Order: sequence, then structure tokens, then C-alpha cells
Amino acid sequence: MLTALSISQFAIAEKLELDFSAGMTAITGETGAGKSISLDALSFALGARADSSIVRSGADKADIRAVFDISALPAARQWLQEHDLEADDDDCILRRVITSEGRSKAYINGCPVNLQQLKTLGDQLVDIHSQHAHHQLMRREYHQVLLDAYADCRPLLQKTATAFAEWQQTAREIQQLQNQNSEADKRKEFLQFQLQEFDDLKLEADEYETLEKRHQLLANAESLMQACQQVLDICHDSDQQPLIGQLEHSRQLLQDFEEHFSDIRDASELLSSASIQVDEACRSLRQQLGSIDNDSDSLQDIETRLASIHDLARKHRVAPQELPQLQQELQDELNRLDNSNEHIEALQKKAGQQREVYMGLARQLTQLRETASEKLTRAIKQQLKALGMQNCQFVPLLNTDTESPKAGGFESVEFLISTNPGSPPQGLQKIASGGELSRISLAIQVITATASTIPTLIFDEVDVGIGGATAEVVGRLLNTLSRSAQIICVTHQAQVAACADHHLYVAKQLKKGAVHTFVKALDDNDRVHEIARMLGGVEITRATLDHAAELIGNVQKQQA
Repeated sequence: MLTALSISQFAIAEKLELDFSAGMTAITGETGAGKSISLDALSFALGARADSSIVRSGADKADIRAVFDISALPAARQWLQEHDLEADDDDCILRRVITSEGRSKAYINGCPVNLQQLKTLGDQLVDIHSQHAHHQLMRREYHQVLLDAYADCRPLLQKTATAFAEWQQTAREIQQLQNQNSEADKRKEFLQFQLQEFDDLKLEADEYETLEKRHQLLANAESLMQACQQVLDICHDSDQQPLIGQLEHSRQLLQDFEEHFSDIRDASELLSSASIQVDEACRSLRQQLGSIDNDSDSLQDIETRLASIHDLARKHRVAPQELPQLQQELQDELNRLDNSNEHIEALQKKAGQQREVYMGLARQLTQLRETASEKLTRAIKQQLKALGMQNCQFVPLLNTDTESPKAGGFESVEFLISTNPGSPPQGLQKIASGGELSRISLAIQVITATASTIPTLIFDEVDVGIGGATAEVVGRLLNTLSRSAQIICVTHQAQVAACADHHLYVAKQLKKGAVHTFVKALDDNDRVHEIARMLGGVEITRATLDHAAELIGNVQKQQA
């Protein structure tokens, strides 16, 4: 839920700090005082589009921060985690900065985000109802969400969606194989031709790497042999003092002094070690010379073989060492084509079974929705009657199409409304009266509140066009709704404000030649005076104060 809202340099508000609690909060004040400023600012913090006109005159930027407690919102927490935006505690902070030049920046938990991300998260946190703003009930897809939640069919809906996804995946595999089969014969012939080239080449695993090494050796054989022989002559085979002989002679010269001088002993050991290492080096060089002398392959044979390998690699546009892998891939594809008909038949049988599972689940969904729609119709009709709309008809239209199955079943749902006798029901967006739409939306939200996943509902002047007993009913409905969601309501009606658990008063004052808006949280005594003002106008009498106190007291008794 919304716990705090900080507004700086926004419209006529220089600085506002608002705290919110669970339950129902009423926001009241004189006309033109700026009661909707806080809600307008909140909408921008939730991702609404804005321009420089919202920045207070003379200020560089408007800065809005909204703090939400999301400890009971697993979906929002998961979204934040998926986008690496989670905070260390249960608070989530949405921030929006709009400059006087019209630039806008958005943040979630201090991290920069784009406007769409801000709006996506905001849609999970707050639903703003106003006379002229489009909210979730204006979107047809949300109607099905509400009906499914009211019908308590979410587990069945998930099973249906899973069954549909499995069926469609198999259907795509079948289609892919059938498309391949249309060109299968040509493809098989081409694959067989390609594989024949590989068979003719008879390339063995790691053969290319081995040939490359042999080629390098043979290409440098003459110079390598000369170098090896020269080193052997220097180290071992020379008739004139070979290196190994000189090392041995040097060690013998020091032998008589090893016992008395440690440095001489160390030097003698190093000469002995050097002699051994030179001897090992000579042995390695002789082996290398032997491998060159005993090589049965000619350089020309190896070059011819390498040329054949390179030709095939260029033809297939791969590296020579990748040819064995390519050969296996071509063989695997040929095998699949050879077995494609059998595979298609098996998949078709599987798809048929999956379709039956889906159809059975979808039919169960249809039954649940039909039953729930009848119950929902009766409940909302009763609420609309209490709101003074006894002639209003509410029709949850279920368009069932078994020929066009979807992940959500056969139905598409739309809420239709008729506000005048004899008029056919129409979509919510076609209702001209903002007051009627607000009350209809309120009735729908009250009935489906227990299934709503949105924790904060805001109603901006939902009482326009009503009064008296109907206004009291609206207040009671909002208070009822606040038992399952946080309610924030801007109202002109004393009967509505009297039903609130918390009360904020908005006023404006002239300070240093400029108009400023301020907000005050009312205590019990202040609240009686504000309700009296709303009941009696500018002049507040003892009678209006008594009436206000009685109105608040009656609500408290009913709530108790």
C-alpha cells in the first residue's frame, strides 16, 4: 500500500509531505484549493506522461516520491527482482523528476528506469479512478481477469494455459516437419551428395591437426636436420673437445677441492647437472633426427591430402577442423528426414491427446465463468440499486468461440452497461456520464475486491452528481472496500468523508506574494469542523457541528 508521498515544486505546491495508512482516507477542502494535486502528482510517479507545465512557476524542476509497502505483494517483489530493482527492505520507492525544460527522469529504488517500466510497476500498485481518466476497468482484457478471479478459477486457468502451450508446441513441431517434407526429397538428394564427398575423403578425427604438424616438420626438414646435427657436434659428437666432454673435464678439475670449499662443491654439482641435461638434449635431438629419417610419407603426399581437406572446407564455408562435426550434422539431418513420416504420425497422435486435455479443461472454465457471471450480475445489480441506479443493467458478456481456442480458454469477456431503460447494453467506454461511470466502476470494484490484486484504489470525486442518501451509500461502499484494499478518496460530500478512517484537509494560502497549497491531517475535533463546513457552507453553526458529530458517530457505530 501507499505509505508516503513527497511532492516538491509541483503546480502550486512548493513542498508537501503526506503520510498514508491502511483503511479509507478522505481528502477534502474548498473548491480550487488543490485537492487533486497529490493524486495528480502520484499519477506522474506511477508513469503518467508529463510536460514542463506541471513545474511550479520559478522552479527548476518538480520532484515526486511515492513510497509503497510491498511486503504483501509477491508479484511486485518478483517483478523487481527480475529487473534487478529490489530494495533491502519491504519499501519500494518510485520517483519522478520533471524539469522546467520538459525533460523527465524516472527511478525505482534509486535506480534509473524508463517510463514504461515505471508504469508497469505502478499498474500493480495503484488503480486511480477519476471521471475522465482511463483505468483498468476500461480495458476489456481486465474484465476477464476480474471475472476469473471472482469465479476463483485461477488454478484451473493455469492448468488450461499449460495444456494449451504444450498442445501448440507439438503443433508447431508438426508444421515444421510438414514444411520440411515438401522439399524433403530434394534435400535428401542434396544431403546424400554432400555426404558422399565426405565418404570419399575419409577424413579421420584429428587427422587435419596431425597432418598440419607433419607438414610443418617436413617442410623444414633439411634446415632442422642441419641445426640438430650442428648442435650434436657441438655438444657430443665433435672430435675436438665436445661440450659434454668439457663439462666433465671441468668437474674433474674441481673434484679435489669439493670437500673443503662449499662454493666449489656447489659449482661442481651444477656442472654435473649441466652435463646430464646436455646429454638429455642430445638424446632428444637424435630422436628428432630419427623421426625425420624414418618418415614414410613424402611432403608432396601430405600437401595433396591437405589441399583436398581445404577444398571441402571452403565448399562448406567452415574451418578444416570443423569438417567432422559438419559431417555428423548432415548425417543427423538425413536420418531425421528418413524418419520424418513416422515422427509426424507420432506427434499427431500426441497433439490429439493434448488437445483433448485442453478442451476438457477449457469446458470446465466455461462452466465456471457462466456460473460466476450470473452471480456477479445479481450482486452488482444490487449495489447499483443502492447507488441510485436502479434502472442500470449490468451484463458480463461471454463470447465463447470453441473454433479459436486460446490459452485462457474459449471465452473473451466484456462488461456491458445500460444506464437507461430500453437502451441496449454497451461497453463501459461508451458511457458518457463520468459520474455514472465512477459509480458503476465502484460497484464492480466492491464486488470483486476480495479478488483484486491491486492494493491501493484511488477515487477522485466519485460522488459528483449524487448527494444525500446515495452519497452515504457511496461512503459506506468505499469503507467496505477499504477492508480489503487501501482507499484514498477526494470528495465534496460530507456523507462520504464521514465514512473515512483518516481525513486530510487541503487549503491554499498566500505567502510572500505566491499561492501555496498545504495539507493537514485532521484530528477528531478538526474533522467535526470540516464535516460541518461541508454540510453548512461558510457559516458554521452549532446545529451543523452537532449534525457533523452525529454523522461521524453513526458511521462509527455501524463500523463497530
